[in-house]
Amino acid sequence: MKSIRNKLSLATCSLLTTGNASAEAIEHAWEVDSSYLYYSEVDRVTVNKLVGTAKGYVSTKDTASIKVVFDAMSGATPTGAVKASTPSFTGASGGTGINPSGESAALSDFDDTRVAVALDWAHEHTRTLSVNYNGAFSVENDWRSFSVSATANKESSSRSTRWTLGIAGTYDQIFRVNGNNTPEPMTPVDPPSFFGEGERSTTDVIAGVTKVINRRTIAQLNLGFGIANGYMTDPYKVFSIVDAGGVEWAQYFEGRPDSRTRWTITANLNHMTFPGNNGIHLSYRYYSDDWDVKSHTLDYAHRFTFANADYLEPRIRLYAQSKAEFYQNSFVDPNVGGTPDLPQYLSADYRLDDMASATAGLTYGVRFGADADLRTRLAYIYQSFENSEFDTNKAIVFNISYGKRF
Repeated sequence: MKSIRNKLSLATCSLLTTGNASAEAIEHAWEVDSSYLYYSEVDRVTVNKLVGTAKGYVSTKDTASIKVVFDAMSGATPTGAVKASTPSFTGASGGTGINPSGESAALSDFDDTRVAVALDWAHEHTRTLSVNYNGAFSVENDWRSFSVSATANKESSSRSTRWTLGIAGTYDQIFRVNGNNTPEPMTPVDPPSFFGEGERSTTDVIAGVTKVINRRTIAQLNLGFGIANGYMTDPYKVFSIVDAGGVEWAQYFEGRPDSRTRWTITANLNHMTFPGNNGIHLSYRYYSDDWDVKSHTLDYAHRFTFANADYLEPRIRLYAQSKAEFYQNSFVDPNVGGTPDLPQYLSADYRLDDMASATAGLTYGVRFGADADLRTRLAYIYQSFENSEFDTNKAIVFNISYGKRF
């Protein structure tokens, strides 16, 4: 379920580039925004998410914001076992883990909730230097996360160029529902062997530059580096030991390295067309890590603005990912009942497989005077996996948001 949290959750300590507190002239000092999101996979996961945000000026040089998120997630998620596996007790977040035999044994029911709060403070130290400070925490049935970050933005005297440097730290506590423990990686499911709570620390650094190309075009380039250490294994994921015919005879808890180093390069281009004042957004992101996962993300959006300031924005996102070096759909060992000669690390988690994904969406925005707006978004996600037991995943996303300025 962590992949869904990553897609839909609050980006705590995200290190996104932010502008100066008074870099833009605003008519209203404070703004509140509320949002509801519905995410539904075919025969899998359903998510209902509520977000409330309040932000505004607390002085001529300071802005503050608070964001509160509530998620309710339920459904079924792949465990990593093959479809013909026997029942397993290793359920997903909040689930019992008791599954019927047959294909559905590779799925586990779950029910989870999450509350997250993020506080943000931006201070303009000089006309061309501002610093953004962020703190956040997130609590779930089986996960606690705490993060802090600071991001500095330095502009040129003409304000045509902005340099960004940020650092973030995150501390996570991982445990299983009703047990407050984590399984020992690469050990049998039956009988199980458990550790106590898992812990993980993460440090992220970002450096970037934003450049005004002309009065209608802005370009941005960001370089990111991150390193995580601690319990990286998913406490609910397993893999199957199968004979030469592919029939399962044992299940083991997965095992991942206890560290992960990541690098990213992100390029953004925003352009306002003439005539028409329609907005074009183009983004490309390259990702690589020492688990041998590499990905490419291309995002394109075109906003058509009408005479009354309403807008329609179609968007498409394409994503491709290579599998982790230790990913296997199952482990073949014809010595049924013996002790398998396992590698140091192995995971059958479909999120670490070779994957391609396409998302198509449409947003419609309505203005109510000068101080309120309503946005609705509908998107369709299609994912395909090269080796996983479940080779496709499809989802619909609906989002409605209302903002009011005071």
